[in-house]
Amino acid sequence: MIPMLRTIAAGCLLLVAGLAQGGDKPPIKDEDEVSKLGPVDPYTGNDAALMAQAGVVAYGPFPWADFHRTEDIDKVLGEKRVLWLETAHFKLGCNLRSADWPERPNERKALQEEIKALRKKLPKVPERPKKIDPWLRLHLYAQRCERAYGEFQQLLGVTDADFPARGKLPREGAYLGLPEKFLVLLFQKQSDMVRYMDRFAGRKDDTSMRTYHDKTHQMLFTVAAEGFEGIDEPGLHGHVVHAIWNNLQNGYNGFSFPLPLWLAEGIAHCHARRIETEFLNVQIKDDEAIAEDKQSNWPVKVRRRAQHEKLCIPFATMAQWSKWEDMGYHAHAQAWSRVDFLLQLDRQKVGELLRQLKAVPPDGTWEGQGPKIRALAEKLVFDLFELDAAAFDRKWREWVLKTYPKK
Repeated sequence: MIPMLRTIAAGCLLLVAGLAQGGDKPPIKDEDEVSKLGPVDPYTGNDAALMAQAGVVAYGPFPWADFHRTEDIDKVLGEKRVLWLETAHFKLGCNLRSADWPERPNERKALQEEIKALRKKLPKVPERPKKIDPWLRLHLYAQRCERAYGEFQQLLGVTDADFPARGKLPREGAYLGLPEKFLVLLFQKQSDMVRYMDRFAGRKDDTSMRTYHDKTHQMLFTVAAEGFEGIDEPGLHGHVVHAIWNNLQNGYNGFSFPLPLWLAEGIAHCHARRIETEFLNVQIKDDEAIAEDKQSNWPVKVRRRAQHEKLCIPFATMAQWSKWEDMGYHAHAQAWSRVDFLLQLDRQKVGELLRQLKAVPPDGTWEGQGPKIRALAEKLVFDLFELDAAAFDRKWREWVLKTYPKK
């Protein structure tokens, strides 16, 4: 069955999260699969050598965000209900249940390749596990997050050595300029996400959210799988990768001003769409009629619209997007395609565009700086690619019609 396109409005937001006061109580009855597991990772046995080989820096408990620790979260959600794991650049918490193997052959093959790569670091992982158990899912997501981090560094043309730890403020830290690691929380239940967001972010979001913990300057992505009816493991994988790429872009050199939506979303989609899944990270507008069985075929969808100039969104319009409400299905698809085009022209220049944008000194106004950043992005597209708005529109359409399949 082809999953329906999900509305991810919450997942498109970034918040400055302060600490909400309150005495939330953990659930009275806990029937989660994770709570029945032992405290020891079955794939490393918590052995230091195996942990190092697998890229595991530590298991919980450890410091989390805004001067809280994982133990503080456990007190709110219930003891032993979250598995905690730290890697070189991320801290992850997960209480996802076991997942079945995907039904589609291409998705099964992709997952098998991921497990094959994981087994090189974790020999105790079965070659063909019957199910993707909670610990295995956590290791897979740790691997996926670190892969995204490495690819993001490659896009920018940087390494860890370019970010020496000099202080506790943005642009002084070791993690793309942030002083602390990126955070990922993968919940099975919406109720767990609500409790976390209410207690530690001052909101009651229950499906998907990207959040900035402003006391320790950390980017967090939180998602509850239960919020997406019928979502499978490849779908969740694609959604997480999309969010991680957005968090990496926004966190790089400090979360100080909004990036142009067409660029940030385009880059995130270009990397998330490499995941074998038909799940999409977009919001369909009320006036957009999209056949459900064709929603994920963006190359064909974009090509068909590119055949008619009036159905294409001009870059001059796209460059001014400042609200998520401005972007529907076709906006996301064409933003993806615009960035796809630029990446094919010169991937290094796309990285340079992002580097120059995030090198702008913040003026402390957040939204007030947005128009200047959007204008600078237009200028950089011209400076780096020799494309003004009209040339961008024309050459992009020519490339789409030449490159993307008809059906």
